[in-house]
Amino acid sequence: MHAFSVAAPKLLTALLAYEVSQNYCREMATLLAGDGADVTYELGTLLGFSTDTAVAAAADAGNVGNGVLTLANPAVAAGVVPGAYRVIMLEAVADGGRFEVFGPDGVAIGHGAVGVAFDGVVKFTIADGATDFKANDGWTITVATGTKLVDWDPAAVDGSAVVDSVLLARTTAPDGEDAPALVLRRGPAIIKADGIVWPAGVTDDQKAAAIAALKLKGILVQ
Repeated sequence: MHAFSVAAPKLLTALLAYEVSQNYCREMATLLAGDGADVTYELGTLLGFSTDTAVAAAADAGNVGNGVLTLANPAVAAGVVPGAYRVIMLEAVADGGRFEVFGPDGVAIGHGAVGVAFDGVVKFTIADGATDFKANDGWTITVATGTKLVDWDPAAVDGSAVVDSVLLARTTAPDGEDAPALVLRRGPAIIKADGIVWPAGVTDDQKAAAIAALKLKGILVQ
């Protein structure tokens, strides 16, 4: 008698323990096309949006000072969250000034000075102009929200360092062709820790941050 084995595909029950409603918790999304080869995403893969580092800066219309904010290249760092960042001058100083930077959630993420590069999750330098800045002069730096999902990468600078969803079925994005995918985007839901596909080299701290991000979406990891 000849014996042989067949590797069974991973079932959804290996990942998903509970969801309040398929219609509410699940969505169809788009996986970014493979670049030079097909890309296969396994069930349980954490996904994030790729923004292609689309970043733009605009000065407030009411600014008194006429100095210019110039984005660095690249203009973002690992951990950047898509959305609108605010840069606000704190004081009026001849030929200078200090400013504070706020994330899309309104929380302060750092201070800086005119003429000195700000090196945070957004990166830029404000140059002094002929007319001095005044307190509350400001700028908006917009990091575009992507529309296509890729593997979650905690070290990425394209927006995919932020967990968006969890893949619910093994899916292949062909070379040069985007692919539709079923994802778990929100809870109440419970997924199994050993059903998550973690990227190579991920640290315990990065795993904890991803699990916390999922919890904010109502997706508990057990």
